[in-house]
Amino acid sequence: MRLLCAMSSATVSFLVINDENCIQNLFATDLTLEMIFTENKSVEWINEEEKITIFKNNILRYEAPSKQPKYYNPNIHTLHHRNNMLFNSKLIKKHLDSKRTNIKIFLKDISYPALLLFLKLIDNSDSFISQINLQDFLDILLIITILDIEKTKERDFFLKDLLRNVMSEMLRQDFTLYFDNNLCRYHYSYIKKSLFMDIWIFFINFITFDDKSAERFIILSKNIDLTFKSLDIYCNSYNSVKKPHKTNFTIRLDNISINKTYKIFTSKFLVKTWIFFSRIANFDIIYLIFTNEETYEKAKLLWSNVTFYTRKLYIRSSTNVIELFLNKNMPIFWNKLKVLKLECNLTLIELKKLLTLCSNINKVTLKSELFDFERVRSLIDFYRLNLDKICKIFCQTYEFLNTDPEILQLMPKNLIFYSSKFQNASVDTEIPMKFIPFLHNYYHDYQYQRTAGFPTSLAILDCFMPKIIRISIEYDSPARELNNSVLLFMKYIKTIKYLFLVNIVLNKMMLIYFLETNTLVSIELVNSYFLCSLDFLSYGSMTNRNLKSLALNNLKSHIDYNFLIYLNRFKCIQSFMLIHTEIRNSLSPIRKICNFFHSFFIQENKKYLKNLEIKTDLNDYKTINILYFLSEVYDFSKLLNIVYCVYRITEKETKFFITMKKLESITLKIYHGSDCIDFEKLFNKALFSSVVLVALNVNRIREKDFKFFKLFKNLGLLSLSIEVLDYKTVSSLRKNNFKTTEINIMKPVRTNRSREINYFLDEEFGPNFF
Repeated sequence: MRLLCAMSSATVSFLVINDENCIQNLFATDLTLEMIFTENKSVEWINEEEKITIFKNNILRYEAPSKQPKYYNPNIHTLHHRNNMLFNSKLIKKHLDSKRTNIKIFLKDISYPALLLFLKLIDNSDSFISQINLQDFLDILLIITILDIEKTKERDFFLKDLLRNVMSEMLRQDFTLYFDNNLCRYHYSYIKKSLFMDIWIFFINFITFDDKSAERFIILSKNIDLTFKSLDIYCNSYNSVKKPHKTNFTIRLDNISINKTYKIFTSKFLVKTWIFFSRIANFDIIYLIFTNEETYEKAKLLWSNVTFYTRKLYIRSSTNVIELFLNKNMPIFWNKLKVLKLECNLTLIELKKLLTLCSNINKVTLKSELFDFERVRSLIDFYRLNLDKICKIFCQTYEFLNTDPEILQLMPKNLIFYSSKFQNASVDTEIPMKFIPFLHNYYHDYQYQRTAGFPTSLAILDCFMPKIIRISIEYDSPARELNNSVLLFMKYIKTIKYLFLVNIVLNKMMLIYFLETNTLVSIELVNSYFLCSLDFLSYGSMTNRNLKSLALNNLKSHIDYNFLIYLNRFKCIQSFMLIHTEIRNSLSPIRKICNFFHSFFIQENKKYLKNLEIKTDLNDYKTINILYFLSEVYDFSKLLNIVYCVYRITEKETKFFITMKKLESITLKIYHGSDCIDFEKLFNKALFSSVVLVALNVNRIREKDFKFFKLFKNLGLLSLSIEVLDYKTVSSLRKNNFKTTEINIMKPVRTNRSREINYFLDEEFGPNFF
């Protein structure tokens, strides 16, 4: 109420200064000073060192460091603040909170007609003109940024109307669009990314007919599943976890989304709009994924007249991508592009063409199935001349044939080469000693033999600079402890990020190493077991803040509450995997354990997991309440992905599922033959707007379950494996309720379904439904 009263008596004056009202050859001695603003409280987007001086005849002096002062005769527009979209301006609210009644807002390098148009349109969207000048469009976005208008339904409606008018302008133009630097000179630096993101979302919705799944997969504001460091070509069990980042504006296009976006080629004005928005968006990441030739050909058309305006460009392709960069009548890369990552197979000629485009790119990463000496030689020549740039090469196989060691000795430090394996004339071989300082082995698999003494292959491991190490003992052999010399050498190697131990006995030294290491980000223990007790934890406060992922797979020993005490020492775990491992969660003797346990855990908040995967044995009906067990350490409310494959979900666990409000991917498998899941009771309603994938493997599904899943607004994939599937239930599954959702019935397979069910699915979803 107090704010409304202040608004009723306040006025807001917009002072527009630009090249048109700049006064030439005017000196301060000609003016009488009335007031000087020594602080920039009314200009949020100007640097604090810049200053506005207002003279009594309303002439302004603008001062900035290392620049000559400029004088302006500003265009001024004053209005009484009314209850419209300006009410949501954080800048105006801040002035009202300070009880100012005459609010001045300075708009630099914005056209006065754009301001008048903005003020007219925020009150009356019906007054929209049929077209809007592109510069006015950018100016209006900048005004919204300066005023810091909060995201509301009203602002979204306003932006959608603005978008429609821009597309009308594109429809009117009958020439190919080219944009000079003057058009977007100021706007790149100042317009909020959230505004560009909203505009892109509305545009994608328009061309895909409000396909929310397309919107969600194409436009992203966070780095989930966008890391380019996936090591599946080296290791299938790697699970990528990225550190939290500030909000990023990312566009991700894969086979499905490229096909949907390709619809713009049905209309020239949509193509022009695509080019324009690609020019102004200022992406943080453009991520392109092609897995077939058809998608690649469509992508070439989408980007044929578009410069990659992004700070990071990631491309993964099963086909050659070099044509994406060639034969353009414009710059291929933005001058602010700093990171380029390509995963594809390039010939020597194609690699040389690519290098001609990389002289201004700070970091280049190339992934390939095969690399040979001639390609390495080209990289050496290029990066010896560009020592301020960094290049990393990752390949599955390096062919030694014709490799010249003298040339390799010229390899600069800013060029780093990794290979998974090495061959000579297509025959697998060990890397020769003379090549070790230059060619590194990303993934090292060491078969441990205690009788062999100190492992000589590990002795030279530091020269390989490995990121992944797998140490194993054959499955049919008994598990063993590692020699202390192996452990000491592992501590010495600072490049190891991912450690896999198979059939290893975990003693006290190994468990302490896991806590002490500041290099490992992921540990997976397979078919191993704990030899020692964890009593040593009560005598110290050692913690680990680097490990992000921990996986326990088929452990031969059980885990209990004492293990949770150990687990709690890892403060930054984001991904936890527990597969086919026995849990003993009894509290005997209850008083002793509870006293110790709670005295330890009550001191700190629980850790938030992002990814959780739990799988028990098919006939393990004893291992229950796993979420309850882990809840002593972890909070599940911020989980993004859960894989939960258990005998049954108990009432106690349901209480933890309902706290999960941010899930995006859900995989459930219930082994119990008669259980039906009450999804309404299990899932929080907040998931209706966040979940994009649901995979179910259950005994039975009901009609009301399909009614429940149609409430998920952004569901992209619904995968079903069902033991009992009857026609009455299937007939309630309507395409109309899942317009933007891909539905797969994995079980029963088509040949095991009744003819009646198959006929219905073919009629509803298309012939030969999966």
